[in-house]
Amino acid sequence: MNCRVIVLVLAFLLWQGTALPAAAATPEGPRLAISLWGDGPGPEDEFSEVITTGPAGEDPQPLLRGSGGAIGEGLSWAGDGNGFAFSAGGVESTADGPFGTGWPVVGLVALGRGAPQTYPSAFLNGGEPVLAPDGSFVVFQRVKLAKVLPGRENYIFKSSIWKLGVGDGSVKRLTRWRLAAYFEPSSFSADGSTLAAESFGYGVVDGVIAIDLRSHRIARLARNASEPAFSPDGSKLAFVRDRTRRFQLPKPDRPVTELWVARADGSGARRVLRRNGYISFPSWDPSGSRLAFVRNPPADATGGLEPEAGNRAMAINADGTCLTRVFTDPALTLYDVAWRPGPGREAGPISC
Repeated sequence: MNCRVIVLVLAFLLWQGTALPAAAATPEGPRLAISLWGDGPGPEDEFSEVITTGPAGEDPQPLLRGSGGAIGEGLSWAGDGNGFAFSAGGVESTADGPFGTGWPVVGLVALGRGAPQTYPSAFLNGGEPVLAPDGSFVVFQRVKLAKVLPGRENYIFKSSIWKLGVGDGSVKRLTRWRLAAYFEPSSFSADGSTLAAESFGYGVVDGVIAIDLRSHRIARLARNASEPAFSPDGSKLAFVRDRTRRFQLPKPDRPVTELWVARADGSGARRVLRRNGYISFPSWDPSGSRLAFVRNPPADATGGLEPEAGNRAMAINADGTCLTRVFTDPALTLYDVAWRPGPGREAGPISC
């Protein structure tokens, strides 16, 4: 949701974790990756993990595991499905000064090629990493404190999109700094030329935009929308809309969110699902026939988005039919889902 970046920059997030082991092999065929967190009798028993399951939640297999909060949100696969980027904790980032400290960093897994690699200079203080289809670079938003207004508990931030070169580890700014406005990357087009992102902030209409990475031109795709995801063939776009009218205490409205599908240019948008609570992290299966997402109940006190143990990974056909529960566990909190892409991994439409 749009509030994620604001929460990140206003709160101090100190991730706990240790070095991550090598990623395990994942079975072939259709697989859904799920980032999750589990608790234990003591703080030392907390763990974070990425697992994969079959299309119906069958055959869950561990893929990557860390202690505490070593693995966060933001699973993003390369186009061939042989590697993914994620948010990694427990690594000493190079962030300081106006960027703050203690942020997670970009982590990268190349399946079958040893332990995950982390990039301390690619710290994540304003969103999650998005891996390019060819696996050569990662983009992410970075937020910087611009000004503290005297005598008031008020801060002004600026943000830009940055690029990490996977081969040489170089980090450079990709777009200009924007004052009190945020562009959070979410999904690449199939050819890697266009980046879908959320836009929000002062003077910016909340919604989904497309950034041409060659010309840096920006096109508006959908208003009042977030978490855009291009389909595998690049012809369609899924996104989420929050229809909650009032968030403020003492009596916030019950959250209502919707899942929408449109053409890649934003035209022909239609709602495929409307539910109480929060829909988040839509992800297309490689066939482009179905979408997986996480369904979270609202937090009891505020109505805000706080993933809770027992939330669900769901799937639905792109035409809005056959809503199906894929995976849930009362002891686990799910943070993100992402279909593993690549030929031979198509799940196809759900039958119901």
